Amino acid sequence: MRFVLVLVLIPVLAIGAEAGGGHHSPLELVWKGLNVVLFLAVAYWFGRRPVAEAFNNFWRSLTDRIDSSEQDLQKAKEELRRAKEELEKAKVRADESVALARESAQMEIEKAKKHAEEVASRIKEKAEETINIETKKAKEELALFGMRKAEEIAKDILSERFKDPEVQRRYIEVQLRRLEGRQDDQG
Repeated sequence: MRFVLVLVLIPVLAIGAEAGGGHHSPLELVWKGLNVVLFLAVAYWFGRRPVAEAFNNFWRSLTDRIDSSEQDLQKAKEELRRAKEELEKAKVRADESVALARESAQMEIEKAKKHAEEVASRIKEKAEETINIETKKAKEELALFGMRKAEEIAKDILSERFKDPEVQRRYIEVQLRRLEGRQDDQG
């Protein structure tokens, strides 16, 4: 990051340092323009890989979290299925033992239902909580990514507009006026 900042500041300072020296020939302006284009090409060449890697890492972490949430949901479904199987087994046991002990079978069925409902309730609450947390994290990361992307786009637009010689001329004139104003204040 510091390297890119240094690469951006060197041409700007060089142009600013030479701006107070007087008139420049068109050939000098062409060479300066080529230097700026060469600088931008080098900055793009060295900066594209870190940006791509950062985006890929962000995407990978986001998908990993979603996959983790899906695994938790699958585990919760499996526990619910087991609880239902357990309920069915309890019903079968109750039907087989109706002749021997109708009251005890009824108590077993109620106990199994209650247990299944508690397990299902806990599983459902845990799954909803996990989904809400992961959704919130994903939204926050997506918002952060959006802000970063907007900043990149703004920088690209400014860089594109600064390629226009008229914009460059106006920028240099403003900078010269500022420098002249500072020199008047100091003098």
